[in-house]
Amino acid sequence: MILLAGVGYSHLSDLSFGPLLVRCLEEMTWPDRVRIEDFSYGPIGVLMRLEDEPVKFERCILAGAVERDRKPGTLNIYTWEGGTADPEQVQARIAEAVTGVIGLENLLTILDHFGVLPLLTTVIELEPVEREWGMDMSPLGHQRLEEALKWIRNAIHEGSTSFSNGSRVRASIP
Repeated sequence: MILLAGVGYSHLSDLSFGPLLVRCLEEMTWPDRVRIEDFSYGPIGVLMRLEDEPVKFERCILAGAVERDRKPGTLNIYTWEGGTADPEQVQARIAEAVTGVIGLENLLTILDHFGVLPLLTTVIELEPVEREWGMDMSPLGHQRLEEALKWIRNAIHEGSTSFSNGSRVRASIP
């Protein structure tokens, strides 16, 4: 089974990248082995949901907007390596999750710590252009959403984990 999931807040322009991606994915046709979910309800709930899953996922693609001071509109796709958070970082992420913080970084840190992420987990991050309240993404954000959808389609339908340059290393579209 393959899990395609997005995370983020709704109605926050480009910060809504993950939930908007999920809506687009739900409108597409996928093989039976693909499950699409919106993980915007909090990392602890997602953790419990994945722990209770009777069929474990062999692959996961998680997407969301993350502010990392990159060039706005950068789309970063990489393989999650995990295992890097120390106990204090994990505790800080859990504390944020309990207070209602929903974000890709929290989700990855917590799910990795509790061992529920598949060995093959790919992360798609958008550096947001617009961060204000709003229903629509910026034009560049929308373009990156389309590029992410194309990458996911190729990865699932062709079984590929490589990027356009033929490398499994981090791919970044500035």
